[in-house]
Amino acid sequence: MELFGIRSSFSRRSFVGHGGYLEICKIAYPLVIMSATNSIMQFVDRKFLAENSTLDVAASMPGGILYFTLFAFFLATCNYTSALVAQYHGANDRSNLLRAVWAGQTLAVFAGLVITFVIPPIGIFFIERSGHPTELLSREIEYFTSLLPSGVFICMAAPYFAFFSGQGRTIPVAVINIGACLLNIFLDYIFIFGKLGLPAYGIFGAGIATSICCMALMIAVMVYFYSQNQRKIPTRKRWEFRPELLMKLVRFGAPAGFQTFIDVGAWTMVTFMIGNLGPAALAASVIALSINNIFFVPLMGLSDSTAIVVGQYIGRNRHGIAQNATYRAWRLSAVYAFLGALIYAGLPDQLAQFFSPAEQSVDFDEVRHICVGVLAAAALFNAGDSVKFVFMGAMRGAGDTIAIFLLNSLTAWGLLVPGVVLLTQVFKSSIYMVWGFVACVCLVDAMIFLWRFNTGKWRRIKLIEKKDNRIPLEELARENP
Repeated sequence: MELFGIRSSFSRRSFVGHGGYLEICKIAYPLVIMSATNSIMQFVDRKFLAENSTLDVAASMPGGILYFTLFAFFLATCNYTSALVAQYHGANDRSNLLRAVWAGQTLAVFAGLVITFVIPPIGIFFIERSGHPTELLSREIEYFTSLLPSGVFICMAAPYFAFFSGQGRTIPVAVINIGACLLNIFLDYIFIFGKLGLPAYGIFGAGIATSICCMALMIAVMVYFYSQNQRKIPTRKRWEFRPELLMKLVRFGAPAGFQTFIDVGAWTMVTFMIGNLGPAALAASVIALSINNIFFVPLMGLSDSTAIVVGQYIGRNRHGIAQNATYRAWRLSAVYAFLGALIYAGLPDQLAQFFSPAEQSVDFDEVRHICVGVLAAAALFNAGDSVKFVFMGAMRGAGDTIAIFLLNSLTAWGLLVPGVVLLTQVFKSSIYMVWGFVACVCLVDAMIFLWRFNTGKWRRIKLIEKKDNRIPLEELARENP
């Protein structure tokens, strides 16, 4: 099996051939850098909140993850524009490529209306009935409401980013996102602590800073999209509505959106259950996951690049190359996850101590001790995620989104949530038992996605209409610079 083909893994073709390590890295490295920058931004955000108050950093996880859960469906569906763009790019169909972006824009407008008018009362309803201590509830609501505008801006920007990332032009995507992240860090400092003459807004200021940066991100990518060379691809051409493309985006993108929704929703439930174990357990979990984001989120960049490479080669009717590229992407992610595990094993106390607050509203020695155990579990579920997200990215690029939705629903709501509810509500287990169980579920999840990919059913999915031919790759490379 290619997954463990050691000899072929280090052949010259594996590095410089079509779908080789170099091609994957060329597309992936800007996305990985972008993801790493996002991780650093979140890390600094949590660091500032921890310095302000341990209760603030504890409240940021339930409030933030609930916010993301409620708009994740729309974001993932809009983001699926990149899969359509990748396959149309591979098939050298530039007209439909641009029409796919317009379809994504139409969907994003609808998503923005729902996020603005429907989601706020739903989120506040769930927070108020979470059963968390009063001192956490007010902070969670502040953070949730201040983040909501950012969801609108991110969804509106998603189709424009898909135009570039789907073609493998990931550098401008990364540059714009990195600029927004750096701006966010600066604004976090100002709004959380009250600098430059502003009052200290605390956790509410952190959400406002994020929303402002997302607005700047949307404006930047829109300007860059409309400033493209109009002879090569007329992005300023009259908007053209194609119902069939919008329906295709909904047909394949909605399962991807539901998958993200149920996955993040499951983690929201886990977070709220952990919150019932006390502020120390919740604060330690938030800190450990903030640390883990630095190592985990770049795996998402590799997953996205896998989806792009797979989509492009499927558009060229080169399914074998798409499959080999997926296994090579997995090997890269496995090496990365292993390096993260080494750091967790060697420096857990130092990493946790970095979040020591000025205000000791919670016993930080207890928080640090719990955090070390959560980091050990994080090393295990990173190993599982290094498999899951790469193969899931390949399936997403191929259009196998219904299977992704069903399999993720099975593990998230058939195993993860019921298990955590039993451990926290019935057996009253320790926080270490809870995170150990989470790690085991992640490993099972990884094996299920590996099995699904190896069935090869993704090969038979037709995401786009294309001619039944095999255009030489060299010719396509010249036509799609």
